[in-house]
Parts: sequence; structure tokens; C-alpha cells
Amino acid sequence: MTVAQLLAGLQSRGIILFLEKGELRYRSPRDALTDADRAALRARKGDIADYLAAREAGHALRSLTPAPGPLTATVTQEMWYRFAGPPLEGKPVAINISGHTVVRAAPEAVIAAIHALIARHDVLRTAFRVDGETLIPSTLPAESFTAEQQDLRGLSPDAARATAMREILAFCARLKPVSAGWLTQARVTALPDGETMAAISSSHIVSDAASRNILLDELHDLLEGRELAPVRVPHNDYGLAERALLDSPQGARLIEHWRRWYAAQPLLKAPSSGAALLWGTGIRIVRNFNIPTRVMARGRTLAAQMKVTPFLVHLTIFCLAIARWSGAAHFPIRILGDKRNSEALAGTVGILYCGDAVDIHAEPDADFETVMRSILVEYDSTLSRRIPTLHYYAPQMVKPGIEAGDFPNRIPAVFNYYAAGTAREKAEKEAQPDATAAWPWPPAVRELPPATWPRVSSPIFLHLMDDGTDANASLHFYQDVVPPEDQRAFTALLFRIYQEVLPA
Repeated sequence: MTVAQLLAGLQSRGIILFLEKGELRYRSPRDALTDADRAALRARKGDIADYLAAREAGHALRSLTPAPGPLTATVTQEMWYRFAGPPLEGKPVAINISGHTVVRAAPEAVIAAIHALIARHDVLRTAFRVDGETLIPSTLPAESFTAEQQDLRGLSPDAARATAMREILAFCARLKPVSAGWLTQARVTALPDGETMAAISSSHIVSDAASRNILLDELHDLLEGRELAPVRVPHNDYGLAERALLDSPQGARLIEHWRRWYAAQPLLKAPSSGAALLWGTGIRIVRNFNIPTRVMARGRTLAAQMKVTPFLVHLTIFCLAIARWSGAAHFPIRILGDKRNSEALAGTVGILYCGDAVDIHAEPDADFETVMRSILVEYDSTLSRRIPTLHYYAPQMVKPGIEAGDFPNRIPAVFNYYAAGTAREKAEKEAQPDATAAWPWPPAVRELPPATWPRVSSPIFLHLMDDGTDANASLHFYQDVVPPEDQRAFTALLFRIYQEVLPA
């Protein structure tokens, strides 16, 4: 039993453990703590105290009080730069965060609204220069921002939309070098019938998926005449507070806690070859597929019945697949998340995503709900001790130099469940007829040609983008350690478990 499971069990009986001046204390109903409980607590006193200290530091990070200060690269930006910056910048693809929308407004009004967003969010005007391994940010003047423009009003509506979409996809895929000035760009295309297509694309070092949604919502609000509330927490203010805590003794304890956690994790091996599931550079296989509306709807229904989120349903299916595929009952995974955990941060644009490391305990023959409840305890436990790291690294590597750059990452799998799109986009999609009714399930898989990735890649990575009705999914394998026969076996097993849990 993990410390998280032990404490969750005690809490369910009204027994709350906490630290007081470094000593273990508890509150409970009269006579609730049994002799067996006391023996368990004595046996694991050191581990429990370490866990509670990490939880206190995690609470401090969640309740930061941002304050203005000098423009400084955040720890997340530094981590991102170490992974995606030079000398391999843009290889194999540029890592951008982009969004586009069609509005019924004149292109001049759309350009004015985009300029207002650029002026509103300082992080979109951040530029960097690099001194050795140090990122030095500066803020570009809002008036120097220029949106690209295109006029397709001479084409038919269908031809104009098709042309605009094709060119906007190419625009959004452009590399924005970290040291080359503007890291956010925009393109505005005039369409027939009074419509305009707008695209905003940023390097990931200044934006994330939630930022994309914030910007599109604010663009629509401005064009519909709504006044935007002030930004409550600018990105730099949050980053300064986060860095200060990580640099404090409390932050050092949190980092050390996660260093010990990582050292205790098992190393998974591929079933057929026995290769260690370590991250590395080499051949990456990408298998794309779609999940139809009927399957996603069953997931939402099951989540409602079990009083959990659809995210947890899909995560549990993924973890069961890993357990049955590998034969291991205990392994770590990374789950991509968002640090916007308060109303004050809900409107903050910037790179606030993180990779949470989670203990998974899933007996290969266990039933779905048992595994799901265990994962829920461990995931909530991780969030209570969250450290703002990225999934490319071991969880304690929150600052440059804290570990060697080639420190091995042996967390074998990454799960990225993202509720894609804004509420407006989802409502528009839900209003349309179900275009997925004829989609097969299990799905047809579209495997891309093998590609050499010069940046480290995870052995197994499932991206699941929930579009509100159906979902787009992408299953990635690092072929150097997961050979083709193991890829095929995992893919088939994943779909088989989907069929068990969410029968078509």
C-alpha cells in the first residue's frame, strides 16, 4: 500500500494526518485510530513525514501570491528551451500553439482586435536572447506587431475557405526561432459574404493549449463588443512567484522528495524484446485514429455513473493496457496537465502546462473500477504534491543544472487527454448531425511513415483530443525500444479494453 492509499484510507474514516513543527500529528473521531493503524504509522513514519512535507510545499505552489517584478524566463520556459531549442530547433517539426476561427466581421476589425490581444498579454510580446545557457527575455512594443493579410473575396465561398485553410495550416506550421524576435504571429484572411478567417500562432515557449482557447474566446468577445476584464495574473508575475518558492528551502524539499520518488520507480521492459523502456532519440512511429461519438458518449455516461471525469475513464483504459501488455502491476506514467488551478489564473496566457508523474498500481487481471479508484487516489496525491516540471524529463528536473542534461527518463508512458476547443467551438459542433455514425470501432488506424526524431521520445504516448462529441487520437511509439510486434500487440490490446469498458 502506498502512502497516498494509506492516508486516503484513514481520511475516509475521519483521521487526518499533518505535520506540526516537523512532527507527525493527527485529528480523528474518538477511538477511531486502532492499534493496527498506530503500528502502520510507526512503521512508515519517515515516509509519511516526507510525503506530508511535500504536500505542504505543493499547497504553497498552488496558493502562490504572484507579484510584479523584473521580466524573467519562467522555469517552464527554461525547461522547454532545453528540450526544443537550438541546435535542433524545429526538428523534426516546429512546436507551435495555434488557433483559427471564422468570424462575421471586416478584416480591419479583426486586425484591431488581434492587436488589442497582443497589447493585453505581455507574454505574447516576449522575445529572447540567449547568453550561454541563460534565457534573457525582453518585451517587444505592441505597436511593432504586424498581422499578415490576405484577400480571397474574389473566390467562391467554398474555394476561399479551402484556400484560406490550406494556407493557414502552413502558416501555423512555421518555425518561430526562440532568438528571432516575434514568437507570436497572426494571419487575417478576408473571405466572401462578410466573413474573415483569423489565425494566431505562437511558439510553445510563450503559449499552451489553454492559452489558445483564451485568445480565441477573447477575440470573439472583442468583435462582439464585450469588454474584457483585466488580466488578474500576468504570466511573468506567476513565474516569479513559482521560481521563488522552488528556490526556497520548501522548494528544495519538494525537489528532493521527487528525486527519491523517481529513484524508487521500477523500470519496465518491452514484452517481446526485453528492451528497457527508456526515452531516447531514434525512430518514432505515429498511429492516428478517431473515436466516434457513440464511444465517447459511453465514456461520459460511465464517468457520470461512477462520479468521476471522462478523463479518468480513458486514463484507466490506457493504464490497464500497459499493465496487461507489460505484465507489470506497478509502473509510473506522466500525465499532461494545466497549472491554472484557480479563478485568478483562468485568464492567464502563457506556458502553464506541466507533466505530472503518477504512481500506477494496476494488477493486470483487476477489474476496471478497482484500478480506476486506485488511479484516482494516486493522481489526486500527485496533484497535491505537484512540481512544475515537463514530461520530457525526470520529475525533479525543474531547473537547469539540477541534473545532468542526459539524465535518463525511465517513465515509460505519457497520457495527454485534452478537452479540445472552446465552449463556443464545442457548441457549434454539437449542433451538427453526427458525422461519425458510420465510423468503425475498433477504428481504422492510419500509420504514418517511420520518422527519425532527433529529440528524446517516450516509449509510449497516447494523445487523446476530446472534441466534445468525437475524439482525435494519436498513439506514438519509440521503435528503438518498442519493436513493431509489441506496437501491434499494445494497439490491439488498447482497443480490446475499450471494447470491454465501453462496448460498441
